[in-house]
Amino acid sequence: MTNELNLPQDIELPHGFTLLEQGLFEGSPGANADPTFICSPIWVQCKFADPSGKNWGQIVSLKADDGTVHQIRVGRSELFSKPKDVIRRLLDHGLELAPDKNSANLLIDFLKAARPSGHLVLSDHSGWLDHHYSSFIAGKTVIGDLNACTSCNESGLGAAVAVKGSAEDWKAHVGVLCRGNPMMLLAASLAFSGPLLRPLGLHGGGLHFRGASSTGKTTLLSLAASIWGSREQVSQWRATANGLEAIAPAMNDMLLPLDEIAEITPSALHAAIYMLANGKGKSRMTRDGTVADTHQWRLAIISSGEISVQEKLAEGRLGVRAGQEVRLIDVVADSRRFGVFDRTDGAPDAAAFTHVIQSNCQKYHGAVGVEFIKALVGTIRKGGLPAIDALTKKLTRAWITSLHGVQDGQVERVANRFAVIAVAGSLATKWGLTSWDASEAVSAAKEAFVDWFERRYTDRFEDGVEFVKPLSAFLAANLSTFIDLEGGGPIREDARGWFDADRIYLPPATWATIFPGVDATAAAKSLLDMGALLSDGGTRFTRRSPRSIPGRPRLYTVMAERLTALKS
Repeated sequence: MTNELNLPQDIELPHGFTLLEQGLFEGSPGANADPTFICSPIWVQCKFADPSGKNWGQIVSLKADDGTVHQIRVGRSELFSKPKDVIRRLLDHGLELAPDKNSANLLIDFLKAARPSGHLVLSDHSGWLDHHYSSFIAGKTVIGDLNACTSCNESGLGAAVAVKGSAEDWKAHVGVLCRGNPMMLLAASLAFSGPLLRPLGLHGGGLHFRGASSTGKTTLLSLAASIWGSREQVSQWRATANGLEAIAPAMNDMLLPLDEIAEITPSALHAAIYMLANGKGKSRMTRDGTVADTHQWRLAIISSGEISVQEKLAEGRLGVRAGQEVRLIDVVADSRRFGVFDRTDGAPDAAAFTHVIQSNCQKYHGAVGVEFIKALVGTIRKGGLPAIDALTKKLTRAWITSLHGVQDGQVERVANRFAVIAVAGSLATKWGLTSWDASEAVSAAKEAFVDWFERRYTDRFEDGVEFVKPLSAFLAANLSTFIDLEGGGPIREDARGWFDADRIYLPPATWATIFPGVDATAAAKSLLDMGALLSDGGTRFTRRSPRSIPGRPRLYTVMAERLTALKS
């Protein structure tokens, strides 16, 4: 019997065991007694621990009947506390175990005695593995210096982060189709932006592509997903919050595509946007009463649907909050010449072009994302991260300066999101991974940002200017008579109004004076829509006042800075 398994040279078998082509044996050839067959070929590849140096275990490799070699993680504690579960898991992966009762015990003894020299860091998420940004996990591919693996990519969404074809294949058959198609450029650049978020200190978030049915929105999700793997990455919004929380770590520092926003309930969407963008799961208790480590992630999100986030939340009588708008930015995607497309690259119509994109994305995917990470790691290692950060900030400032109208913190955050998307698409071109010009990615992102701004502010300002003027005029004439909550003097409950450094608080009676009759409600709705009024997130236009006001009455809370910006 000969060993033809090509085992790594640094693996030593425990004393008393022999591994041959036919399997694992107790004893050794040439001994007084023939070796006893235990199971089909199996060996311990290496040991692992999590980044904190806890939860030790080993990677067990076994060869199934069809010749496939599987790698299974076995925790060190499992070998002692749950040996039957370990055997069951190995059998499920194709292990053939000898029928006698002692074989299972011998196999567990073999695994306990193994002392592999190799050591991996086991991460519970994909993405960046260290604070120096020298190593990254994308699917089963580890990029960089650290010997590592992840526990979240064996099945489901993580398994879809896979390589098929080369980066050149993707460039020639998928990237080339993006030229002259701003929505495609925007979607692809968004996918490339995921790995930049953490190094640049940016929160997660992304774009919601909105448009009519059968216009190509879902194809944009497949295109974006092809940067990292197959279209099986595309999940549905109808997943529960717990379901979304479970899949997020598998896409950490990459892209999370979510289709059909209409299928999620308004309340679930309300919570999901904050959870996904903020990058932290729920806190849970362990059996011993301690708080378990919560999953964390940072995601570029691409979403699609026939309605906007605002419209979906309105179904549940939930007003869209500023934080939700800047985390998942609305993009009108179906106003191009052919639905979401400006050109069809020789295809007779949009449907045929969509088929070409979908087919090519399934043939060639994943490799371009790996190459992007390799180039990014090399750039960071050479000290190039500050230049990327500076370019992002430069675009943000330039775009905001070019605007006419409202400019505030929300606009800056949205501009910054589009800027990092533009920079990601430009870097991909600079590193030879695309067929579009770097300027195309910048133009597509700027166009989408300006369109968002005009829809969000210019149109709303034109509709609401009739309410901004009387409110501004009233405050200019009367603010000096209001009580300063930070002035140190007595604070009366019967004042016409109160103010602090950021906000002005108006009782309903004062509000009715400014907007007599039915205009009071219309004014509140319009000013809330423009961000000049702060509500409690429910259906009321008033909110509970600060504790410094006696009785804490419900008041109209005006955002002073926003009102000034609208007035100008």
